[in-house]
Formats: sequence, C-alpha cells, structure tokens
Amino acid sequence: MPVPPARDRLALMAPLRSIAARGLLVLLVLAAWAPSAGAGGVTLLPGLEFSLLSADETVRSGSGRVAVLTVDPARFSFRVLAAPPGAEGFTAGAWREKTGAIAVFNAGQYAADRSYLGLLVTDGQPRGRLAHKLDGLFVAGPKDAGLPRARVIDLRYTAFDPAANPYRQVAQSLMLLDRFGHIRVRRSPRVAHRTAVAQDRSGRILVIITEGRHTLWEFAGFLQKAGLNLLEVMSMDGGSESQLDLKLDGFSYRQYGEPTGSPEILPWPSTPLPVAVGVFKNAKK
Repeated sequence: MPVPPARDRLALMAPLRSIAARGLLVLLVLAAWAPSAGAGGVTLLPGLEFSLLSADETVRSGSGRVAVLTVDPARFSFRVLAAPPGAEGFTAGAWREKTGAIAVFNAGQYAADRSYLGLLVTDGQPRGRLAHKLDGLFVAGPKDAGLPRARVIDLRYTAFDPAANPYRQVAQSLMLLDRFGHIRVRRSPRVAHRTAVAQDRSGRILVIITEGRHTLWEFAGFLQKAGLNLLEVMSMDGGSESQLDLKLDGFSYRQYGEPTGSPEILPWPSTPLPVAVGVFKNAKK
C-alpha cells in the first residue's frame, strides 16, 4: 500500500492520540507492527491489515487522513447486521460489542423512515428489493463453495438474479469506481464524510473511510490514484452515518462522521445505524 507522509507514520506509532474536538481515538501498539504490512501499515492478523493514507489534496474540511482496512475473505467473514424494521439500530461501536465483530462499518443508503434503499440480505433472509438506480452490491457468505467468499458486484456488467441469489449476505448501494477506472457518480458540491467498500485485483476487500469531508467525485478521484490496485468500488452512506469501529487485542480505531453541513467545533452525538456490516474471525475448524 502507499506510504503515508512522515507525520502519518508518526501518528500510527503513537500509543494514544486524540483528534481535535471530535474525540476520535486511535490506539496503536508498537508490537503490532509487522514488516509484511509495509512501512505505512499494520498487520493486525494474517489477512487483516490497517493503513492510513493522506488525501490532503481533496479534503474540503477536517483531517485529510483516510483509513483503509484490508481483509482477506479466505480468513475472515462478513455479516450484514440489521435492526428490526422501524428500530433505529446502534452505532458501529455498539454493533461491534453486541455481535463480537472485529470491525463494523456502515452499510448503504436509507430513506427518511430509516428503511434501507435497495436489496438487503442478512443471514439468507432478504429485506427490501433490488433498486435499479443503485448498481453496486457487496455480497458475502456464498452458498456454493466455488464462489468468491466476498466481492463487489457491478450490476452494469454482471448479471444478478435476486430470486437465485447465491449469497447469504448482501448490501446494495452506489457504484463509485468501476473496473475500467471510470467514476460512476455525478459531480456535486455536497461535502461529507465518506465510506467506501472495494474489491482489489487480488480478491481482497477494502473498507475505506475518510476522517475529513470530501465531495464524492473528488473522493473517487483520490481512490483512482491511490495505488490500491482496486477493481471495483462502492460508495456506502456518508455524513454522520459514515462509521468504522475496529478493535482487536491492543489495537483500536474509531471514526464517526458528523452531520453534513454541521460545524466541526461541536461534539455531535453518534448516529445509530439501522444496518451495518461486521467483519468476523472465521471459526476454527
């Protein structure tokens, strides 16, 4: 992965750092460093890496850092976490503690009543319908062992029949970058915290979250040039719903977005997520 600037490498080695008034905590233990992760990243476990990139050229406000959690689906599993219909759900951290996940990040788009926009499948149980204007599907937990354990599907180029869905976990959202490197969202001045889920050309899944606010178009442009060897990238929900909570042994990272358009000087309460995605250790055989 790309090597962050020196100030970010120093930030990674700090045992405890508080980021301004937002109360963001990053706890990184020096013993977690491993040469296989490269100079700019941490190997948490085999198949699980964490890195910080710098997006100072595209951030509109706040920190220019971008966190990347890289997951090997052969070693870890994903599960869609959904509150009962009408329930507000939990923050990413509360979801993580409730389910025992290593990490939890926010899923896709919601309506005003907090219902999910698009197809959602959790543990094989479908909720919602395939939305034709949302071209991205994050899928995991195949029923057929010959299929990829997790992947991003671009509905523009890959056929998908919900009635014959071979995956137990599905979350639908916007495509951000496709396999040709094309940006799949329109230019907009809207600035917000961002979450993306990507598949790289080695089949790994990357969870990407910004610590500052970006336009979606400029965030996509940053990912185009980030050197992450990305194949397909989805945009999940942004703003205060943009959340990643990661905790494993002596390592923790928390990033919670703020409401779009809100002043950064205020400590905003974390927004509950009716739907999220958890990363879990595979059960030992």
